[in-house]
Amino acid sequence: MNWRWISLAALLAALVIGYGALVERSPSPTTNDAQAEQPGYYLQDAIVTQTQQDGSVSLRLVANRIEQQRRDDSIALDTVRVNYYQSSSGSKSGQSPQREWLLNARQGFVPANFPLVQLFGDVVLRPADAQPEAFLRVDALAVDTQTNVAYSLASPVRVRFGSHEMVVKNFRADLDSENIRLESVNGRFEPQ
Repeated sequence: MNWRWISLAALLAALVIGYGALVERSPSPTTNDAQAEQPGYYLQDAIVTQTQQDGSVSLRLVANRIEQQRRDDSIALDTVRVNYYQSSSGSKSGQSPQREWLLNARQGFVPANFPLVQLFGDVVLRPADAQPEAFLRVDALAVDTQTNVAYSLASPVRVRFGSHEMVVKNFRADLDSENIRLESVNGRFEPQ
């Protein structure tokens, strides 16, 4: 009779433990779709160079981290420096670029197969051959490498030209003519 009670108690204990394990069971492992997206590639302390059809350099991206997004082949950049070699529309194959522009920013983004570089966070734009105090500083801008135009990405924009500062609705900098168009300016610019 003792063995019967022990067997019955063991069976009940096994059922209770089995039920508890079934109820408190952890969820099934996530599928690949639910996992965090993995980059196509990532590079540390890297340089990516984009060339034109004639083989000349059109853009050089230098960043602490460069990461390609798999879903759309775009590139995300951290602590970035861009050397943009502006080509003139009339330049012939084999000739050197018309002008080099330097850009610095905390972050950047380059959409796949699109001639655009977007920069964010204390962005500085200046010609490579300019004086150190000749620069444009904004929070965010984009450079269209086909039209050689840099423009604001948000509004309002706090723009600095060397030691001068103003708030504008937006701006557009034509890198060919080196002219900047400002809209709805709030500030003063006094030449020194």
